[in-house]
Amino acid sequence: MTVTHLKFSTPVAFPEREKTNAMAYIEMILNRVIVRTLTQELYRIYTFLMPTTFIWNNQRFSPEELVDLQEVTGYVTGVQKVVKFWLSDAEFLAMSTSGSTGVPKVWHHPRARLAQSAQATLEHFGLDPGAVAVLGLPADRIGGAMMVIRALVGTLELHLVEPKISLDLPRTTIDFIPLTVPQFQQLTWHEGIRKVLLGGSAAPVAQCPEGTEVYVGYGMTETASHVAVRSLEDEVYKAVGSTRFSVNADGALVVRSPHLGIEELVTNDAAILHNDRAFTLEGRLDFAINSGGIKIHPEQWEQALAAEGIRAAIAPIEDEVFGQLPVLVLSDQGQLTQAKALLQEWPKNQRPKHYLWLSAWPEVAGGKLDRRGLALWVKSHQDRLCPL
Repeated sequence: MTVTHLKFSTPVAFPEREKTNAMAYIEMILNRVIVRTLTQELYRIYTFLMPTTFIWNNQRFSPEELVDLQEVTGYVTGVQKVVKFWLSDAEFLAMSTSGSTGVPKVWHHPRARLAQSAQATLEHFGLDPGAVAVLGLPADRIGGAMMVIRALVGTLELHLVEPKISLDLPRTTIDFIPLTVPQFQQLTWHEGIRKVLLGGSAAPVAQCPEGTEVYVGYGMTETASHVAVRSLEDEVYKAVGSTRFSVNADGALVVRSPHLGIEELVTNDAAILHNDRAFTLEGRLDFAINSGGIKIHPEQWEQALAAEGIRAAIAPIEDEVFGQLPVLVLSDQGQLTQAKALLQEWPKNQRPKHYLWLSAWPEVAGGKLDRRGLALWVKSHQDRLCPL
């Protein structure tokens, strides 16, 4: 066999071993092209028979009709951007991180990862073609964008509502709806909301109508939405898709998701590993308060307070003896007495000795607590510290 160079058209002879390797490589490329072409054609046929439907302003639109709409509101523009990407031949979708752990970064996701993430979610929650979902999240963030892609991959009926704290839900059976915690807390419940997926911050303990299942997702922009899910009543996250977990020497959770093309992603989350498919979160390593060598994870104690209906945050202040000390930040002065009683149950070396009151907390995109902003505020308002 001879191989002709494309540029010089010069015959080049290869030894038998190289011939075999070259043929195997060519066969692999051809298989990929054929499989991708067949997949695209099957998808076109499937979506023709069971098309994705977007509902906005009480009108129904196909994906093509939605992107052709002119003079739409801002949140619909974000949805159009994602749909245009999906209908095009573009290979990557750019998404910005929330900035909750620092300066926001732009992450470019390959189409295959987005499709696999969407399919894994559809299978995990049992969402069949024609299932009804609601999007009340901005589509310029990964949580909202992935809901649009799930609708396109799974041919769902997706209702578009304005992304605000108090959502105006359609009066129909809702099979699936992703929410932020503030939206969940302000939700006006009605019968027929079957599955809720929470994300964005610590999940509250709440009573939900009978027949409604509430889940909490674990994921990030880098993983194209969640890679693990737990029920609201449980603390153990369980893997979605082919994801596997481990913990490194620093105690950080490590994510491996073959179906997403993620070989190894080291997070900043401290976790307790139950097995390679399940874990419990302790908090963020970069938010840990080092008090005399004791690592205090704010999220762990904030969730304990939230379970009793207390909205509070734990922030650090510098200390000459211990290095850092935890400070309790309350949003409601009326909860101080209850908080004091609960603190008595905490280990002494992790118990805040002072508190501050702050009604409006600093936030980053997506409604997450801006911990760096809060720490800076506490540092600059130490004259307001009160003993507990």
